[in-house]
Amino acid sequence: MKALKISLIALLSAIILLCAIIALSAVRPDLFRGFKKAGTTSEDATAVQPDPSVQEPLPEEPSETVSPDTVSSDAVSSDSVSQNIPDGSEDYFAEDVPGSGLKNGLSPSYVAEDSELDVPSGLSSKTGLTEPHGTYDILDDDKADELEADLSTGPTGDDLDFDEEFYPYYHMLDDKGKHLYRQIYANALELNPDFRAVEKDMPWSSFRNVFEAVFNDHPELFWLNTQYSAGYRNNGDCLEIVLSFNRTAKDLEGSAAEFDEGANKILNTTQGDIYDQEKAAHDSILDNFSYNLSAEMNQSAYSGFANNSTVCAGYARCFQYIMQTLGVPCYYCRGYAGEPHAWNIIKLDGDYYNVDATWDDSDQTWKYEYFNVSDDDIAGDHRRTSLSVYLPPCNGGKYSGLETKPADDENGNGTGSGANNDSEGNGRDKDNRSSELPDGTYVDNADDYFEKCLNAIKDAGKGTYSFDLYTTDKEVYNTCMSAYANGSAKSRFMNEAFESVEGAKGMSVDFIGSEGDGVYKMTQNVKLW
Repeated sequence: MKALKISLIALLSAIILLCAIIALSAVRPDLFRGFKKAGTTSEDATAVQPDPSVQEPLPEEPSETVSPDTVSSDAVSSDSVSQNIPDGSEDYFAEDVPGSGLKNGLSPSYVAEDSELDVPSGLSSKTGLTEPHGTYDILDDDKADELEADLSTGPTGDDLDFDEEFYPYYHMLDDKGKHLYRQIYANALELNPDFRAVEKDMPWSSFRNVFEAVFNDHPELFWLNTQYSAGYRNNGDCLEIVLSFNRTAKDLEGSAAEFDEGANKILNTTQGDIYDQEKAAHDSILDNFSYNLSAEMNQSAYSGFANNSTVCAGYARCFQYIMQTLGVPCYYCRGYAGEPHAWNIIKLDGDYYNVDATWDDSDQTWKYEYFNVSDDDIAGDHRRTSLSVYLPPCNGGKYSGLETKPADDENGNGTGSGANNDSEGNGRDKDNRSSELPDGTYVDNADDYFEKCLNAIKDAGKGTYSFDLYTTDKEVYNTCMSAYANGSAKSRFMNEAFESVEGAKGMSVDFIGSEGDGVYKMTQNVKLW
């Protein structure tokens, strides 16, 4: 009987303790956050993770899409999603904090007009900018301790300096931002994608500005993608930085030779004074490049120099590279022109001008419509955004309007001087693509999409890479996109793809979607390790 009483007392004590724990967890859930299972992802992530001891990676670099708006609205793994935000730290991980990471006293010298943009017909689709975007993760203590102990900083770049005349974005940053900029640049140069941050106190919005500054200043880093990620401690310390490289990094020597060959082809046409060199570079880019929304690596200068096929970002980064190689300050300018868009700002004899080679390379405009124009000239259809608002205002006049529009064709495509002709004097028609679909692999239904995804991953195996598929059917596009949101993509193709790769330990797939002229582009970013 005594033993029974003891058992009943023990049982009653256990019940009381359990009730107390449940009540405490409701009041202070943060006390139990450390028991979160390793490898869980943000609610929108789609991943295969058979080994709970392997932490889920941050989403990888999307291939270049038409518009960053589609990244935030259509992407299943959205920009800047954290797995676990500590209580009270939301501001530290806020996405856009004005002036974050920038030097004191920096203010925009460019002021955009409040009026609505009036983009010329046929030009709003000639954009294609993908803005740099990243993801961050809050690391559990064990993983954070491991990274801090074992992960190297790689080259810190402390011996580097960047001339403000040619690298204006670097000089927009505060001292901590410059320190991290030099480290990111140095590691990208050495093809080191994963390293420990030299600056721990780096709010997420500051980190975003630092990466954008590196990307905007350096078109020669043609292997650097627009996607990046970072790992933070619960206390806000920035520990890990992960960069993403495109396929050219696998054979950088060979890719660099192709890059240089294309660049030299344009440089060899540049003779005479500063204006003659600029005009020759502009004209040579227009003669050799074609605008192609589905061009591979189209946010990189490589797409223009090596493949002669790109979008606005490629035109702008190639022109920037050529002019800076010639010793002429030329900047990459991000903005909006009906869609996110990129063009250039160039400095000639102390004055600044806008140059939009993408829009000049169109049958909708005269060849020099957007060549050496002021901010006022393009205020109706171009508007700067992000860090580009801190670039100098463009109000130069000496080198503006020096080309005469020929009278025989309203768009300048006739045979007169300065016309947009090929070497035979014929008007170029390479942009008359309105009835043509972009090149690429198309799918007719969701089953076809999943089968092609499965085969692509089986063929590629382990690694970090991306591939594009297209459809003209919006219902098919929505079905494919939804499969990542509701997790059914795992059973449709991811599980089988993962199991087919020998020795695989984990896998993630990030979907990026965009639409243009009735064509839906679906980019799958794969990390399989």
